[in-house]
Formats: sequence, structure tokens, C-alpha cells
Amino acid sequence: MRQALPDVVLEDWRHAATGPMRLTILPDGCRDLIVAFPRHAAARCLVSPLHSTAETVECAAGDRYVGYRLHPAAVFDAEALLAAVHGRAEADEAALLAVLDGLARRDANLAEALAALASTASVAVARRTLGVAERSLERLVAHATGRPPAWWQGLARARRAARALTGGDSLAGIACAAGYADQAHMSREFRRWFGMPPGRLRTDPALLAGATASGYG
Repeated sequence: MRQALPDVVLEDWRHAATGPMRLTILPDGCRDLIVAFPRHAAARCLVSPLHSTAETVECAAGDRYVGYRLHPAAVFDAEALLAAVHGRAEADEAALLAVLDGLARRDANLAEALAALASTASVAVARRTLGVAERSLERLVAHATGRPPAWWQGLARARRAARALTGGDSLAGIACAAGYADQAHMSREFRRWFGMPPGRLRTDPALLAGATASGYG
């Protein structure tokens, strides 16, 4: 029976490489606790960074991974978390989740700020919605995540537009609805975040699934 996930975890995931492959990791605004089981090496744990663009990961046949995607507003000390799970990669899932539940938390103020940034047209509008000063918003978001408010707003808009690619709307219509100046502007932002234009992303089911998976925005 699957373990119940703590509040700080959005979802868990698993991947097994059936052969040598290159995985493209797209930005989702989340950090993951990943347990890697290489076929010819000892299991290990790692915490993924906040990706700002597409990254490629090489997998060998037989490699396995178990991941716990943390909420964008998760606050934790990565070094302390890894130290706590050191040597526990082979432990049962309940032990790892207990460590996560004890050392990571979802910050309510940060969650509110990120939600406002994801749902408004500009950082200034988000600030007014929250009723905070510009420097206060900058300090809260940048201190907790290492990324400024504009970074989060740009990612949310790109992911919102990527989700719209699963429908039948034109690229120009999607760009307008997502708040881009025009289709060319959206294409530049997609290249920045996803490493490819929206037309290519739309025709690649695996990459589109990655761009629209659970995460921020």
C-alpha cells in the first residue's frame, strides 16, 4: 500500500531506464528529493536544483529513480536533509517520508506570494494584491527560493501557455491569452525556459507532459 505523502510533497514519481537514454528535465518550479539506484553502483540521495532552463540527464540501462516533488513553497536546508537521509536510500519509503515531514515545511507566506505571482499580470499587480512593499516581496521570495519574483512570474506564464498547447488554439491565441506581447515573444520565452519553440513542444508528447506536469503555476 502506498504511503500517504506529507503536506510538503506534491507527488511522488518513479522512473526505470530500460536502455541507455537521455531525459530532458524542464523547469517546474519545484525541487525534488531523488533516490537514485544505479545498476552498477550504490544507491544515493540527492536534491535537485530549481531549473531555469531545460537540462539533460543521462541514464544507463537498469538505472532506477524514485522522486518526491516538493511544493514550490517548501522551505528546507538541503544539506541537513541529505545528511538526515544519508545511508537510508535502501530504507523503506516511510522512513524517507518521515525525514521529509520533519525537515521540510510549506511556508504559508511564501505560498501566498507565489500564488499571487502566478495569477497576476505583473510583479507590481501581485505586490498590490498581497498588500506588501516591493522590497518586502523581493526579500520574502528571493531569500526563500534564491529566485526573484519576476523569475517566478515568468515561469508561471510559460507553464500556463504550455498547458494551453494541449488544446486546439492557435499559437497566436495562446500567446495573447497567456499575456505575451505576441507569438514571437512567447517563442523567445519558450526557448529560454524549455529550450525549444512552442510549435516543437506541442508535437512532442513526452516533452509536453514534462512541461505540464505538477509544479508551479
